[in-house]
Amino acid sequence: MRQFLNELEVVIPSVIKVNRGKLSIVEVAGKALSLGAMKILYIGSRGGNPGFMRFLRIKEGLIEVMPYFIKILGVKLLTDMQVSITHRRRVRSGIIVALREYTEIMDVLSEQLELPSVRIYDFESIRGMYDVIFLIHRANNEYEIQILNGMDLGPYGPFMKVNDVTYVRPRVIKFE
Repeated sequence: MRQFLNELEVVIPSVIKVNRGKLSIVEVAGKALSLGAMKILYIGSRGGNPGFMRFLRIKEGLIEVMPYFIKILGVKLLTDMQVSITHRRRVRSGIIVALREYTEIMDVLSEQLELPSVRIYDFESIRGMYDVIFLIHRANNEYEIQILNGMDLGPYGPFMKVNDVTYVRPRVIKFE
């Protein structure tokens, strides 16, 4: 889980990683708010591995748990891939793309990560325009999200197999 979060931190523009440890979600929200963050991407674990993604919005005294739940079915880390990346720098720009087909998960990630999204038919149309590309494509009844270098289109972050977006009841948590 730790390596997954470390690899993910580098590829999402303007992200600040906050370790939860034994902190409650209210304490994490307070810490994030003190750092100037207005949103939280919460990665939950299942058996020590990444298990799901939730999205939270924070305001002074309120945590809005967004109605989106994305189950992570599996991950492949850069350390597991046969790639040699000598120096990974934090990205400043990114885009979420789907090959040929519209996917709802593309819209949710675009909205929550505040990244543009587009459906494309070939990579050459966007090569070099962004530091990182989140490529989403259907693989049977699930989706694969590949995080690619925007220049050479090679792996730049973890690959994930995920379910489509599940809608759950939104919640609001009040705190001081």
